[in-house]
Amino acid sequence: MTDDGFLTGIRDDWQSDRRRVAVKELISLVDSQRYVGDLISLEYGFANILVHDSQKFSVGGIPHGCLLIATRITQEEPDIEDPTHQRMSLLLLRVTGSSPLSSDIDVARARLEAVKRANDTAQNYDESGKTDQFTLNMLRYAGAKCRILGTFRMYHEASDGKWRMHFGGDIDNFYAGQGMKIYKPRDNALERIVNFRSSSEGEAKPTRIGRLRYAAAVKDDNTPESVPVEITADDMIAQRTALFGMTRSGKSNTTKIIAAAIFKLRTEAGGQCVGQLIFDPNGEYANDNPQDQGCLRNIQHEVPNTVGDVQTYGSYRHPHDPDRNITKFNFYGDQEPITSNPDQQLVRVSLQTLYQGKQIIDDALAEESGGYVSAFRTADISGGSSAPTRGDYTRLRRRTFLYRAILAEAGFPSPEWPTNTKDLFGKKIRKAMSSDPELLQFVPLLESNSMSWDIAADFSKAFAKWVKGTEFKDFDREYAQSKPDGRNWSDSHLIGLLQIYDNTRGISVIKKTRDWHDLGSSADYAEKIVNQVRDGNLVIVDQLLGDPDMNRQAAERIARRIFEAQQRSFIEPKIDLDTGEVRKPPPVIIYAEEAHTLLPAAKEDDNSNIWARLAKEGAKFNIGMVYSTQEPSSLQRNILTNTENWFIAHLSSTDETNQIKKYKDFSDFTESIVTVTEPGLLRVRTRSRQYTVPVQMDMFTSTRRP
Repeated sequence: MTDDGFLTGIRDDWQSDRRRVAVKELISLVDSQRYVGDLISLEYGFANILVHDSQKFSVGGIPHGCLLIATRITQEEPDIEDPTHQRMSLLLLRVTGSSPLSSDIDVARARLEAVKRANDTAQNYDESGKTDQFTLNMLRYAGAKCRILGTFRMYHEASDGKWRMHFGGDIDNFYAGQGMKIYKPRDNALERIVNFRSSSEGEAKPTRIGRLRYAAAVKDDNTPESVPVEITADDMIAQRTALFGMTRSGKSNTTKIIAAAIFKLRTEAGGQCVGQLIFDPNGEYANDNPQDQGCLRNIQHEVPNTVGDVQTYGSYRHPHDPDRNITKFNFYGDQEPITSNPDQQLVRVSLQTLYQGKQIIDDALAEESGGYVSAFRTADISGGSSAPTRGDYTRLRRRTFLYRAILAEAGFPSPEWPTNTKDLFGKKIRKAMSSDPELLQFVPLLESNSMSWDIAADFSKAFAKWVKGTEFKDFDREYAQSKPDGRNWSDSHLIGLLQIYDNTRGISVIKKTRDWHDLGSSADYAEKIVNQVRDGNLVIVDQLLGDPDMNRQAAERIARRIFEAQQRSFIEPKIDLDTGEVRKPPPVIIYAEEAHTLLPAAKEDDNSNIWARLAKEGAKFNIGMVYSTQEPSSLQRNILTNTENWFIAHLSSTDETNQIKKYKDFSDFTESIVTVTEPGLLRVRTRSRQYTVPVQMDMFTSTRRP
């Protein structure tokens, strides 16, 4: 034998061994001891099977939603060595209900007679002596209707010569005159089926979230069907995840399980730190409570070397969370430089929290319809992006002075540093103001630069009234005529700020934002949150206390900042120095609790809403989103259509399930979603799983911090 012939023989033997291994891998999903019946009929979407009570008993029952395997191969067929043999395929079925048999009329008649004989006796009709064995055997056959979920086959990967299992969510053919045996998988085979992911989905590390549970009637978690169910971070990163269910159905626990599973990935070999942001409207993720087995905040004490990777925020201190960040900042900002040519960056830093406070106030006023509100909201107190001239900077300082005076009028505690009106109100305008009885008292104070913030509040109110009169308008016109550039003393932004006094409603709304003001804070917490999330931390914002509208506005502001930061990283990407490849923005997942109050309603077409943008555009910028609600029908249809992951607990209304059954294969479960109220029993469909499975979610536990 030549060397070439010898090598060819070795290669053929090696390939033959691989084929045999591939055959065994597919057959391993079939357990001949779990035979339940035979195929009656088959079409592209559904199959009808014949089962006998004895087979049901031997396999522990066939509940609704049960997964079955239909095939023509068994473990007792060692003669097949070719993975591409026409018999080498498995159909995955799900039981969806009963199906009629041609013998049903005869069976119904026989059963009626048997029941009549047992009527008014202590025995059942199937007990000894009541019905003959032939009739009983006939009565014990039934038909079951099954949805065809898809086909398992082995395929040969040309790139590396390996055989791999593949699942396709359909069938390629069926024969009307060909029988198949039906088996109920369990243990390892069932676990592989439930968690099957094709090789194209990557090698992401899976994490357990719960166990398969076909029926709420079976409480035992040690049955052969109670196999672990897993998810991967790839299912959640840059994907949309819906979590639907009534109160006390397990939504919050599921959120904790998902967030904890993703958090723990950082400790795995090759794992990544995924930034997560949870807005906590009920304080259940940030705080220990008697109802739950520990809060999500404590997970950093459960996972090695992760202390500090969980950050909590709240509007007030918490006795059991000493490291909590306070979600307040100084609406007045720091005192800006008093100079004719200030450093622009220094000015921006000094007024940063003042700008953010103005944004919060603008958000609070957004639902007000008056023109005076619109004028105030559009008033710019930032001075623009270009370096200001001496005159521009004076105008900026004048606007910030009047804006701060409005804050004082609204009852915001004022800073210790005094007002500084130097050069803001010149001799000519002070003279014009002197003719007004209400303003006359303030003129000496403006001249001496010795006005307190309380007095400044009174001055701004009187000044706002005066600028609407003819005396100011005459002064403003004469001022413009005296200047080479023809500019008025006033500007539209200053007048817009003062229009807030046109109606008392404006100041009343501004007063509601005082909960977020803290003179002792020198930074904007939103910027800190954005940086921490993008660095891979789990950030929980406790919104239990505080005005609900303000909480919503704060969440929108932070979400918008994250979106903009991720967008910048996408448009101006960094280059990996080792590989030379363009880096994606860091992975981020944002959780939107009570989504029906955040996302645009079903009847709306609001694409400017930040939550709608996150849902529709976030994937491009590597932002995942988990949104939960009791009312899926209240959400925009296109958001639901583009959702990849689904976790559905008990819903009490068919209005909601009618919305759900439009998507994926949830029509198989809509009835049980309404009737079964078992907490934590969810129907789960993820991006990498091509069929829905019923899952009893694990109970989240975390030791309370000492």
